[in-house]
Amino acid sequence: MTNKAESFSEKDQLLKERRAKLAKWKQKKAQFDLEKKQTKSSQPEVNESQITNIRQDASAEDKLAARRKRLEEWKSKKRNISDVNKSDEPKNKRPKKTTRIEFEDSDTEISEPAVALFRPDSISGQDDADFTLNRQYHDDVDPLDALMNGLTGGEDSKGTTSRGDVLDETTVSDFDDSDIVVTDDEFEAKNFKRIARMKSLKKVTEVKYDKNNLEPFQKVFYQETPEIRNMTADEVSELRLNLDNIKIKGHGCPNPITRWSQLGLNTSIMNSIKNVMKFQELTPIQAQALPAIMSGRDVIGISKTGSGKTISYLLPLLRQVKSQRDLSNSETGPIGLVLAPTRELALQIHEEINKLINDDASLNCICCTGGSELKDQISSVKRGVKIVVATPGRFIDLLTINSGKLLSTGRITFVVMDEADRLFDMGFEPQVTQIMKAIRPDKQCVLFSATFSNKIRSFAMRVLKNPITITINSNNIVNENVSQNFRVCESDTQKFDELISLLKERNDKHEAQEGFEESDNLQDNKTIIFVASQQICDILETNLVSSGFEIFSIHAGKPYQERVLNLEKYRRTRNSLLLCTEVLSRGLNVPEVSLVIIYNAVKTFAQYIHTTGRTARGNSKGKAVSFLLKDELAAAYILKKAMREHDFENQDPLDLTHLNAMNAEFEKGMNSGQYKLFSGFGGKGLENMDTKREKKEQEEKLGFENNIKASAASEGSISAGSTSKPVNQLSTDEIQMPKLEHKIVKTSEVDGSVVFSAEVYVNDLPQLVRWEATKNTTLMFVKHETGCSITNKGKFYPEGSKPKNASDEPKLYLLIEGHEEKSVKLSIELLETKVKEGIKKIEYQTIKSNKY
Repeated sequence: MTNKAESFSEKDQLLKERRAKLAKWKQKKAQFDLEKKQTKSSQPEVNESQITNIRQDASAEDKLAARRKRLEEWKSKKRNISDVNKSDEPKNKRPKKTTRIEFEDSDTEISEPAVALFRPDSISGQDDADFTLNRQYHDDVDPLDALMNGLTGGEDSKGTTSRGDVLDETTVSDFDDSDIVVTDDEFEAKNFKRIARMKSLKKVTEVKYDKNNLEPFQKVFYQETPEIRNMTADEVSELRLNLDNIKIKGHGCPNPITRWSQLGLNTSIMNSIKNVMKFQELTPIQAQALPAIMSGRDVIGISKTGSGKTISYLLPLLRQVKSQRDLSNSETGPIGLVLAPTRELALQIHEEINKLINDDASLNCICCTGGSELKDQISSVKRGVKIVVATPGRFIDLLTINSGKLLSTGRITFVVMDEADRLFDMGFEPQVTQIMKAIRPDKQCVLFSATFSNKIRSFAMRVLKNPITITINSNNIVNENVSQNFRVCESDTQKFDELISLLKERNDKHEAQEGFEESDNLQDNKTIIFVASQQICDILETNLVSSGFEIFSIHAGKPYQERVLNLEKYRRTRNSLLLCTEVLSRGLNVPEVSLVIIYNAVKTFAQYIHTTGRTARGNSKGKAVSFLLKDELAAAYILKKAMREHDFENQDPLDLTHLNAMNAEFEKGMNSGQYKLFSGFGGKGLENMDTKREKKEQEEKLGFENNIKASAASEGSISAGSTSKPVNQLSTDEIQMPKLEHKIVKTSEVDGSVVFSAEVYVNDLPQLVRWEATKNTTLMFVKHETGCSITNKGKFYPEGSKPKNASDEPKLYLLIEGHEEKSVKLSIELLETKVKEGIKKIEYQTIKSNKY
């Protein structure tokens, strides 16, 4: 505050000194006018001939010319700074640093007359480097302007000499440049208005598109695999919760994916993602945003920096750009546009695009940012460019060059705004709005941001059409006021002993509190114990009561009145203990609960979140303790995901080691398909329960048949020469599979691209094998895994039959086409796997038909 006050006082002092100098000058000027008037009235009028004689005097002529020259230069200098936004005082006190005023060629965009640079050496002999400018205080009608008008006007209409003809050296000396100084900060402030006027000239013209004449383009490049499409609503909800608690707003959002192969990417892109960019697994934003964007929807992605957002929009961008026709000779592009707030981020995005392009001649990308060579970017645009990564200011520069004829926005169909919150925080909203008005209205627009402020929300409503909002909220899965803990136990007996120990520790704290505080000031710290079933609830209640604890028990098997009464007693009793099933994990609001004990391990993320949410209600804090057995791997995975770093710091090192090992084992099982998180009944009532029951009956029936076959085999009922094995012992590797005949052919298209194709003959395969290889689900699986096109060709001919002549359709075969030979080979390998499954089904049918 002291420094600020001193700064204001110094500014006031400087202002007073300048005003005093101006007043002094005005006083001298007024005195000069009075003396001239008196002299003029006492002397006879000077005629034109007398003036001519005076001007013939060489010394007088030179002296008059010098005066006029100096004052004309001063006037030019004053006009040059007249439009500058004047600052009353400098920002802070520091040694006055002089600055020469020089303007670059680009400043000529302002329609102002060229003004000669004022050189003070003609007056005071100072060096140019010491020359600086200061603003001039003036009234509405500056007397100095009147003086200069008189000098330039020559003689008045009455033939009298203007006052400039008799201006002496003392008057000129009052304009000494030592009184005209300005600091660097003042100079910047004065030129702010001028720079703003320059920028205002660079405005992008809004383009009015005729929707009927717009060239159509493809937006949808994603097709859900049966595995993803058949997920129940509860399974989708659980998966999103597992993926860092994904929240969705908007209608028609596709289900999240779990593997890269479910996107149908080609082998080259897959290699770049996994080997170059090191994304072995999908991040949460990628799992949900990729299918949404590739389905053609406008998307708002809200996720923290470093969460993999770049790949989430680059893959759909490249897919859409590559699917469109090439730029014609009259088109400069671009087709895809990525706007970034900073030069560093734009360069990073440009590098990622180049990694994914991977020397693809059909794609090219340039990065346009301030501070780089504009002429190089102009040259690149003239040659034609498909993707532009730019900052808003530089992109507007490109749009306004040559009256907007350099770069056209007519082909832009995909727009990305990365780090939109920073775009708007840095004041780029007007520029982005201008750019959007110049782009075709049917574009696909994607916006990614770390936060979603009201300003961004308002902008998104204007620009995006029915967007899907995807929010990744990994840090808030569990209430931040809940302290999480866990204990890994060897057996149920140890788990019960740990529970008793924890409850005794709790009671000791309550007794200590009662000993030090008055009864009116005692805090009420309640506890809830959650168990998995009614039977466990009843057994645990009996054991706890026998151990000396007062328990209130609630579960769905108790009468309604008893449940209501126990809950009321629990609310009224201080430091009470409630034992219940998951039925109370949702909706129970008891603010005094400070401890939640999860006795039986949770099976879903939702269960864990709602269970721990019974404590830390409002602004209070709470604690949640989970008991795990070493074989409860899913619960370990959920805890590992849900707990925060500071929660692990307070954990027992041995328990933490066990948890990490259990989590690693479960993740490995999930990747191989061995494990999956429990998903419940799917929420479809009796219809879904019937499906579950039928599935269970099928499993029991298959197990029963296996037992019969195994016992029959052990009794020797199968002939010695038979190679049949029990169903549960059949191995795909042991099945003898006929070789799939095929031949890979390389062909060149008209446009110069290369296509690899293979004909895989399936006509002579056994019926079940042929069905397995040619059914739609198999073909879709191969397409999504490899990106190749695969279609049925020809027709089926029974054994012994064949086409009679060349005009007949050939035998049934599968035509596989792709841009890379390794993709075609991978497709054939996948088909062979499916054929093995078909042969395995034949073995099953053979075993079922045997009579033991």
